[in-house]
Amino acid sequence: MKLIKLNNAVSMYSEPVFGKVKAEQRVMAISIDKETKNPYLGLVREITKSQGTPDKPGFIDESKLIIVESQNALKWKKKADLKIKGINKIIKEISGKDKYFIGLEDPDIINEGKTKHVYFTIAFKYKKKRGYSVYLGHAQGNSIENLTATKPVLSPIKKFRGFKEVTISPVNKKGYRINLSEAQLVINNDELSVTISAKGKELSKPWKFQEIVLDPRKMKYDWCKGETSPMILFPKDFISLKNKDLVVGIINGREVKKIVNKEKIYGKFCPGLIIYNPETGKIPWIAPECLFEDPDARTITFSSDFLRTEKQSGILYAHVNDSFIRAYKIDANELKKLLPKNF
Repeated sequence: MKLIKLNNAVSMYSEPVFGKVKAEQRVMAISIDKETKNPYLGLVREITKSQGTPDKPGFIDESKLIIVESQNALKWKKKADLKIKGINKIIKEISGKDKYFIGLEDPDIINEGKTKHVYFTIAFKYKKKRGYSVYLGHAQGNSIENLTATKPVLSPIKKFRGFKEVTISPVNKKGYRINLSEAQLVINNDELSVTISAKGKELSKPWKFQEIVLDPRKMKYDWCKGETSPMILFPKDFISLKNKDLVVGIINGREVKKIVNKEKIYGKFCPGLIIYNPETGKIPWIAPECLFEDPDARTITFSSDFLRTEKQSGILYAHVNDSFIRAYKIDANELKKLLPKNF
């Protein structure tokens, strides 16, 4: 497939790898099982019902998760709907009478030995008030086609309507992980997406909320002053730093909302670089500018996974306009040039 250079570090594959630019069936949030090949297997969020537009506040999407496959990681097709044993029981236990279930969203696949861990959003819409209640769900098994649900690893707490979009951290020197997640912070009956840290000794057991680590209201740079959401941490041998405790990662940042013709419009969502410390759960550096924006994006270029294909390059996946999935070739050497030399 033809590559189109966006900048020195990022080149875009010309055609969507799943879905279409003018989408009849909206798809997003691909996650790859890195231990599969010939074919690769992954998970995707498929929209089943929609109200409104993703560019404006107030839209509602209902969705399910599907299994996808690919021989070359650049052309994906649907294999089946994802089945998770015991998920209906979990949904029933946490649903309550004040909200209704709108689907599973935004999968992440993590391999731990022979066990596959799959994280996903369990999303509910409130019946009589604005907003959502979201849980960071978990399932595990020996393949993504044989999963059993466990209790959510993160559930709504005071001031937060819930958690989604997990980034799994390496185990630190103290023997636990300080993972990152997007959290829905409630402010004056409105919601703001922030990035939080959560401590966990096991991938499958509930984690403990620690703190907000990226608050858009405190950001210096326009590209992430509206919302922040974590994506991935690169392997240390892909991009190395002088401080061996630190790792390079990508978050998704959003500009603040705008008023256009007396209507609220979301700001642009784009990926950007961070440096993360798994020992402390802190983010000591964030890029002054986003990494790139897809040429077909109205407001959304939301990265979801990274597949390393060579020693110094790999494929970054992102969904555009919450409608289709695109792939981008990432050059590690060029990415490193964008990082501060003092780290």
